[in-house]
Amino acid sequence: MTTNMAAAMIGRFQPFHLGHLELVRQILNENDEIIILIGSSQANYTVKNPFTAGERIWMIRDSLIESKIDMSKVFMINATDDENNARWFSNIRSSTPPFKILYTGNNFVRTLLKKETIIIKKPRLLEENLLKGSVIRKLILENNSKWQDLVSESVKKVFREIAAVERIRSIHQAWMDSPFSEPKKYAE
Repeated sequence: MTTNMAAAMIGRFQPFHLGHLELVRQILNENDEIIILIGSSQANYTVKNPFTAGERIWMIRDSLIESKIDMSKVFMINATDDENNARWFSNIRSSTPPFKILYTGNNFVRTLLKKETIIIKKPRLLEENLLKGSVIRKLILENNSKWQDLVSESVKKVFREIAAVERIRSIHQAWMDSPFSEPKKYAE
């Protein structure tokens, strides 16, 4: 790390979409470096988290390279969930280079960090109601090709290589067939 003007963003990136990409650009316009925290990195092959941490890193990395983002200014770090929410952020801090700013629109994360000595910035999000992983996964389930307009070419390539559309549909169907699902409800 070459400077102390680093900022972090956290997300599940299920999948990484154009809104995330725009936020990376925003953060790098305002800061020297970015730490991308892959949230819930231990979660995968579920309705809400269909992709592994490695697949998400692959999508992010290839999207940033495709967009000509200077990768020497980017760190990507897995951030696992912790059942003890009070220690969650200290675990993240122990796994990352120093940063003073965290960009998050997640109200729960903002609540957890109220007592921390960190600047919390709410990102300026593009098409906030459309550019969401849950919306993209729902469009896929509805056989609506509009989801392809919401992700980079790199993400579409990763999707083809890992058969992501088929995985999302298969996981969703398996969940709907399970005794634990709620009828006609799709997890965000």
